[in-house]
Amino acid sequence: MLKKSPSGSLCPYYYKGGELHPLHYGSYHDDMDKLSEIIDAEEAFILSASSPDGRRVWIDLYENNFTDSMIMKLSQHITNISPKISKLALVGCSKKVFNKIIKQLYDMDCNLAGQVKLFDDPEISKDWLVGRTH
Repeated sequence: MLKKSPSGSLCPYYYKGGELHPLHYGSYHDDMDKLSEIIDAEEAFILSASSPDGRRVWIDLYENNFTDSMIMKLSQHITNISPKISKLALVGCSKKVFNKIIKQLYDMDCNLAGQVKLFDDPEISKDWLVGRTH
């Protein structure tokens, strides 16, 4: 039986010979409370998993109206799960939101701060995560 993560994605998700962990945080619009609940559940899932470190994570952020407090929560979440991650792609947020997240990751001394990439196209981000593009 296939296992799903709290945000509803198959875990692991196989793509072009690689393995990804998609986090579906998109389409919450203004419901930051519900998004917060999903982030908390996904974080507990990732940190408790016995899978090897080095996950390639893809975060769907489409269709959200991020508040500054949610951007802070998302940044803290990324920092908290960063020991389990080798590559991280953010998809579907504005450049402004992305820049705020990156700034906060640097402020939090997150080891991924300089390695996170923003993509508009989810397929291109997945290709990058599995090493098909640079």
